[in-house]
Amino acid sequence: MRKELALLLSFMLLCYCFAPLVSAEEAAAPQTSSTTTATPAPKSTTKPAATKPAASSSSVTADTYLADQLSDLKSLSKDDKKKISALLKMDAIEKSSGETFGVDDTINRAQLAKTATLVLGLTMDNTAKGSSFTDVQTNDASRIYIEALKKANLTYDVVDNKFNPTAVVTRQELAMLLIKGLGLDDKAKAAAPSKDATVDANYKSYVTYALQQKLMTNQTGGKFGGNVNVTRKTLALAAYAALQLHLTTAKPAKASIAEVKVIGKNKLTVRLNREVDSNKAVLNVTKMGYLDSDNKPVKFEPITSWSDDSTIATLEMSDDLEFAQYQVILSGVDVENGTMGFIAENERAAKFEFVTDTEKLPWSKALISYKALNQYGETMKLSASNVNVYVSAPKKVQSTILADSNAIILDLSDLRPDDAITVNVLEKSGYLNVIKTFTIGDMPQVKKVDLGDPKNNLKLPVGQLVFQAGGRAYLTFKAYDQYGNRIVDPKILNMGIFKSFTGALGNVFKTDDPNDFVDFDNDGYPELQLVVYSDLDSNKEVTLNLMFNGEQISQTLNVAAPKTAYSVVIGPVLTPLTEGDKDKAISLKIIDSSNQELTSTEIAALETAGKISVYATGGLVVEASPNTRTDPKTNITRNVGIDLNGTIHVKQVTSAGPATIYVRVNGLDQTFSLPMMIEPARKPNSIKLDEGNSARTILLINSLSQAKTSGVFKIYDQFDQVYSTKRDDYKVEMKLEKLSGVTGAVYTTGAVTLTDATPVVLREITDIVKASGGDGQSITFKPDPVKKGSYKLTATLVHLDGSGQIQERLSNDSIIVDVDDINNPNLTYSLDLGSSSELLAVGRILYDAAKVNSVTNATYLFSNYSSLARGVTILTKDSAGLDTGLSVKVRAVTSDNPKAMAYNNGKIIGLDSGKFNLTVFFDTPSGVKSLTQSLGSGIDSMAPTSIKISGGNPKTISNGAKLQLNGLYLWDTQLMNQLQAATNYGTFTNVCKDKDNKATTCAAAVTNQDQIGPANDFIGLQSFIGDIIYKELDPAKQDSVSVNPNFTLSYTRNPKSSDPTTNNIQQFNIYLVGGTQILKFTVILGS
Repeated sequence: MRKELALLLSFMLLCYCFAPLVSAEEAAAPQTSSTTTATPAPKSTTKPAATKPAASSSSVTADTYLADQLSDLKSLSKDDKKKISALLKMDAIEKSSGETFGVDDTINRAQLAKTATLVLGLTMDNTAKGSSFTDVQTNDASRIYIEALKKANLTYDVVDNKFNPTAVVTRQELAMLLIKGLGLDDKAKAAAPSKDATVDANYKSYVTYALQQKLMTNQTGGKFGGNVNVTRKTLALAAYAALQLHLTTAKPAKASIAEVKVIGKNKLTVRLNREVDSNKAVLNVTKMGYLDSDNKPVKFEPITSWSDDSTIATLEMSDDLEFAQYQVILSGVDVENGTMGFIAENERAAKFEFVTDTEKLPWSKALISYKALNQYGETMKLSASNVNVYVSAPKKVQSTILADSNAIILDLSDLRPDDAITVNVLEKSGYLNVIKTFTIGDMPQVKKVDLGDPKNNLKLPVGQLVFQAGGRAYLTFKAYDQYGNRIVDPKILNMGIFKSFTGALGNVFKTDDPNDFVDFDNDGYPELQLVVYSDLDSNKEVTLNLMFNGEQISQTLNVAAPKTAYSVVIGPVLTPLTEGDKDKAISLKIIDSSNQELTSTEIAALETAGKISVYATGGLVVEASPNTRTDPKTNITRNVGIDLNGTIHVKQVTSAGPATIYVRVNGLDQTFSLPMMIEPARKPNSIKLDEGNSARTILLINSLSQAKTSGVFKIYDQFDQVYSTKRDDYKVEMKLEKLSGVTGAVYTTGAVTLTDATPVVLREITDIVKASGGDGQSITFKPDPVKKGSYKLTATLVHLDGSGQIQERLSNDSIIVDVDDINNPNLTYSLDLGSSSELLAVGRILYDAAKVNSVTNATYLFSNYSSLARGVTILTKDSAGLDTGLSVKVRAVTSDNPKAMAYNNGKIIGLDSGKFNLTVFFDTPSGVKSLTQSLGSGIDSMAPTSIKISGGNPKTISNGAKLQLNGLYLWDTQLMNQLQAATNYGTFTNVCKDKDNKATTCAAAVTNQDQIGPANDFIGLQSFIGDIIYKELDPAKQDSVSVNPNFTLSYTRNPKSSDPTTNNIQQFNIYLVGGTQILKFTVILGS
């Protein structure tokens, strides 16, 4: 009973499966578009004359390709075939069948409507409903073209509201229509009427003008034949001539959209009535009901490509079109009618069929492929929700739909060979289905393997850019069974394909996993999984061998070893090395096999691990500081020449002459070198005014104390490098001489003391510049309280002989010092607010964040957010425009918008957002003056536009292993030296200063200037630690480091460490981030 019931159910299912076949065939359709095509022409009532197939008069070309495919056009001239091909290409004329053009077939009015509309660039409205004529149905394919004629006033011969679409067209009717459509009606009426008796009276002038414009020609015998029916060839040649006139002498003055046609799920064409400059023309698309935040239609910007004649644009949308009303907008050129609407439809299947053509399926998992084409002839990817699968079989069959592959996998393991199954797949969008019966064969055997293109058959996991050590890759291939089916069962592949590797020294690929075949990307087709060991010492080239059914195929695989040296660039040495130099750094650039540049930390780690070696010849002593490091993986200690900052450390240069630095990549057995010439020892060569810290001309006001009153010089060697070594044979002669005025008007103190009584002294080099670093020592100018005058200070670098006498004056530079009194009439004044940018509307921002109760509470803002205030100072300059350093007293500051700004004790701060005029009143020797400046207070983002430090990066701390890091400010001179965050509202600087206002350690500082902290609610600067390198290998014994909210380090030594009295972190990075800015600061803790 159960068997009979199963048979009955199977028969019912089979009936159900076959039932939709008729409707599926009816629903399947050839490629279509959303605009309709003209109805095919009725068969000609006159039998065309029999012709012999003739050899083509010319070879097939791109211009004549379409015409050459049609048998009855082969005998035409190349010129005629070119014209007909152009019309066929733009779909402006119909063929009579797939293989013939229908040269002598007569055409009707509906067919003429389509051709005329397209060649004359008439406007077609795809959204219009209904028909204007009683004999043209709404669903008639030619309706849209007939309506275009009516809109262009070209249905002038209609009677009783009937278009008569199937009526034949005469030659004189064709001539009149084309002339009127080209806008040449007035010119035709002015032409002399034709005297041809074959032309009716109403058409005579139109025929005359058509002949003059070469739209048409007379027939054989010299007569026009006005009442002769138009053939398809005649229409084609006349239409092509009209098209050329339309695009040249008769083209419209301005462009209009003539037609919009959907040709794909996300593509449409836009036909214009004339050519345009495609570099200027812009086509946008809007969608009804799709509005932006301003309630305006969103303009989609499709990818646009233009035809050669710049009349047709193809638009490719980023998203698929759907059932909705859209509008195309033309701009950028002179436009008459630049908008046209169209209605798109949802993508649907129009054709559906099986791709798998075998009759037998393997007795395992089997894949069955199918293909779906949409209404535009494009291949569709069907999601699982678009498809239903029904399987009729003796036992239950598990089916899996592969959405991205248009396929299903059937697990046939529970069936038996020779069982029959019927598979029915239903596609829902187009209501189509396919059905096929298969027979179960034997267990599949691997008979053929195809690796495809070896350049493109390797897939990598997301985020893995190259096939590299420690990574995986998946080799795509195609394996076929004895029935020609592609094998998709990983179990069968693992049993039927064996692999081996040859060609590389050492183990590269892991081979301990028996399940090599996995479906990596879930497309239904398994890939061969390849897993690489992580400890490769260099790039490897390996041959993969796949063996099956007594055959073998192979492919070469390249595996990269990242973070190992592949190429090395030493230097360049920007300044020459000289005999006697010490502690010089030479840059080193190392690229790995994946073309990535290694960081300084990674470079140093390579030498620590013994993967690279550094040595030198000649007078170079290469030795890092410290000169040994221990490899944390092997615990081997090695001598090293690369510092932890990734540079080669030249400890000492012992002699002049040729020398070479070598870097050997041990894994590649390859050595890179940098030859150089060591120069003789450095010697002082020139002295120059340090114009960054000293003015060339200084104005002193004799009765006032001022700021900029110092002179600073620097000394340089023969290579123009700063020189600061004390020598017996080189000195600096300092000379103060009066140029004009009263004797004794100025004298110097500081590094050098000079007066009119002692105007010249000889000083050591280290009296003028600091021995460490070469910065200039400050020479201070002091004016007499009442005297006026002009003086010149000259510094001369001199070479002494053995007796200490000046042998040669090598170089000199000088400063002019003018001393005047406070009544100098040439002083000018300017307002200095520290920045030209707007103030931050601190009150408004805090009020909106509910942190204050009033926007204009200036007292609270100055007390708690003074770092966001801006100082108001007056600059004083002399007649030469040089800053005098003269201080003037600000008496009052006012604003014409007191809600936007407040002033207190020399500073202004922003309250509410707005514009205002700031006026500053101040004392001068000639009385109170004022300056006014327009300013604003805004609420734009205060996120950093840049983050800077002034210390070296990376920073090697020589005693870092013992230094107490906990509590150190990031801007301590032992770390960053200075931290600066630039914003749209000014620059905020954190630095620790000594009594001379110079940067120092924060522990010894007189002032710890923290401008960022109080304003960080607005700036949003954050800091964290990363990329820590430990000396201690055991995680349980490692120190910890982090950054506190106040930008101090939090460092905890681990009591379990091998040496709890020292820091066991060797290196770490401090990251500073804010807005889109990031700064990485590397700290290297030396021993």
